[in-house]
Amino acid sequence: MELFSEQAVYDACPVVVELPVVWGEMDSMQHVNNTVYIRWMETARFEYFEKVELRAAAAQSGRTGILKSVDCNFRLPLTWPDKVLVGGKVIELGKDYFVIQHVVFSCKHQKVAAHGRAVVVGFDYGKQKKSDFPPGLVEKIQKLEGMT
Repeated sequence: MELFSEQAVYDACPVVVELPVVWGEMDSMQHVNNTVYIRWMETARFEYFEKVELRAAAAQSGRTGILKSVDCNFRLPLTWPDKVLVGGKVIELGKDYFVIQHVVFSCKHQKVAAHGRAVVVGFDYGKQKKSDFPPGLVEKIQKLEGMT
């Protein structure tokens, strides 16, 4: 996802969170530690889950989404002070999985600092096995993404 402005992030992603770069997130190499980018993406992913009401659906059905895999490609080291926009957009969707693409955009540098993907699969905690998503979740994702 190649984005060159803050507005482009909002235009490309149905869910965007604004987060400050915190002094304590920097490591001994004097830039934000790599694990922080993954946490930022997780924050955006859970905001996405809230928009599609995943927790409510999980409470009713006992089925939810669980992280299968995540990756991150680093493009720019970040330092304090800065603010990042972290976006999420579903780029692949099935009845029992989806792939969400994330972007971390530096407001200070006006550049993409990192991008990555997460694979989320349906999971039934009662049965402790993979399952379809809760009823209605796929349709809510499709609506949020403008796929319908």
